Amino acid sequence: MAAVPSSCRPGADPSTRLVALGCLALAVGTLVYLTDRDPSHAALIPAIPVLVGLGLFGGPGAWIPSFAHPFAFSLFTAAIQPSRRLPAYWACAMWWAINVAFEVAQAPGISTSVAEALPHLLGQTWLTNATSNYLLQGTFAVADVVAATAGAAAAAAVLRFIHRREARDAG
Repeated sequence: MAAVPSSCRPGADPSTRLVALGCLALAVGTLVYLTDRDPSHAALIPAIPVLVGLGLFGGPGAWIPSFAHPFAFSLFTAAIQPSRRLPAYWACAMWWAINVAFEVAQAPGISTSVAEALPHLLGQTWLTNATSNYLLQGTFAVADVVAATAGAAAAAAVLRFIHRREARDAG
């Protein structure tokens, strides 16, 4: 019988659970990039030749990263929140807004303007270059906005569940 990870055992620290769940989501999102996406489009993820083109996720692979990013980073942000009196729904809203802003910035007519403005606003750095390339090579998709919304909402649901469980266990 397989051992149950400590982050899943009853009584585990809620922050540990949030981080573990966020890492799992990011691992799935990364696997999509490794198996279903063109390796030249992922600036920070190296291509692993044996995985390129496997197409493990099929159609859903198009939107899984857009779900995973706000989901995972909302949970990571909530995990470092010092006070747990209320769930960190603000983190879900913030990461949703960031993801939607990046998606909208990929839209035709917007991407070129934003990509050209970034180096002037933030300086010529590897990060502004990578972001500009991301915007220029990316494609706006309503499905990605829907997936980001679903990811942020799912993170809020996880935070609500954990908050209720903590309140139940404390009382």
